[in-house]
Amino acid sequence: MWNSLRSYATWLHEPEHVAGFQHYFGVLPKSNRIETLNANNLNKNNNNNNIINDDDYDYKRIPDEKRNFDSNVLDECIEERKHSANQTQNQNKEKNSLELDYKITSWFWYYFFQFGAALGNEIFYILFFPTWIWNVDGAVARKISILWAFFMYIGQATKDILAIPRPSSPPVLKLEKRYVEEYGFPSTHAMFAAGIPLSLVLLSLQRYDFNMWIGLAAAAIVCVWVCLSRIYLGMHTFLDIIAGTIYALILIFIMFPYVDSIDNFQLTHSFAPILNFSIGILLIKCYPSLKLWSTARSDTTVILGSAFGLCSATTAMHQIGLLEKPLTPPLYSIIAPNLGLCIVRTILGMIFIYATRQIVKTVVLRVTCSIYGLDWKNPESKRLAKVEMPYYYLTYFAIGFNISFTCPLFFRAIGINRDYSYTEL
Repeated sequence: MWNSLRSYATWLHEPEHVAGFQHYFGVLPKSNRIETLNANNLNKNNNNNNIINDDDYDYKRIPDEKRNFDSNVLDECIEERKHSANQTQNQNKEKNSLELDYKITSWFWYYFFQFGAALGNEIFYILFFPTWIWNVDGAVARKISILWAFFMYIGQATKDILAIPRPSSPPVLKLEKRYVEEYGFPSTHAMFAAGIPLSLVLLSLQRYDFNMWIGLAAAAIVCVWVCLSRIYLGMHTFLDIIAGTIYALILIFIMFPYVDSIDNFQLTHSFAPILNFSIGILLIKCYPSLKLWSTARSDTTVILGSAFGLCSATTAMHQIGLLEKPLTPPLYSIIAPNLGLCIVRTILGMIFIYATRQIVKTVVLRVTCSIYGLDWKNPESKRLAKVEMPYYYLTYFAIGFNISFTCPLFFRAIGINRDYSYTEL
């Protein structure tokens, strides 16, 4: 039996299945790709090539020094369109053939899967939690943030401890540059896609009267969408996403019974923000040492900072008496919010959050680099742990705190707040 499971796991981990999935949905290698790779192998020591061999398994479209690790899915879609336009206009130019080692034949599937992948990235985090806290239910959102930090920290740490590389290229074509240096097993995107939607459904079922099967079906669709998007982008094998999904379900099963107790602790203990802040720093310091720099540590720091900032704001709101206890116990009927006020709150809040992000990260980066005698304009400075940790942790702690404390206070002050009578405790 174990031999059968091992052979099946090995089969699921084969990169040929990923390449076949990509080809089916219109991601094809360029006709001169093999010749380019062979020529590149013969000129390994020539660092001026636009396609670089990295440890004999990763072929990158652009050099490390030109890669922007702060980019998001929108940046990558725009860049892909520019590359496609250049390829069409300059088909005979060798430079373009070297910069782009694959071609997109179906832009529908490209954007479909890029959007699916974005559901597990920072762009989703920074949209989901504000929208849910400002317009829907703060109690559910802060409990989800607890689970999110728990299984994403463990997932990222597990990935860096196991150090299992992403699917090899060739035959896989890697469409996403930002995460290419990270390890692949288990897929933390799959963990997020399995954990967050399911947690949202389970927590909402405790408070609201709605059809459970519709919620579970929607959660399953999101999970499959995100997981297949990671296959399409060439970032994971099928084994990676299956393992990530199962891992998240196991961790939720372990953690879910304790979420209410943790939330109550946040509400009732005035020293919780200090404890949150300190635990976050301790977890970052205890994060497994990386053999090579990647975005894993910074992404983990972003998640911890955001989650602990949200939880700390909850304590502050409760201590000053702004969280109202509902007059009747759940279950509650779902009442559609005022769409106009939702849009106004979201726009104003996002402007404030964006300003927070830009101001805090700029101040922290300059101050930290000044302390250590580094050039804050040099992108390499942010890769140093002594800069990276405060840069991301303080920035996103401030963002999380403002999402759950400052913005709701502002909405109350100008009279556009939502009904808090049964959505906070």
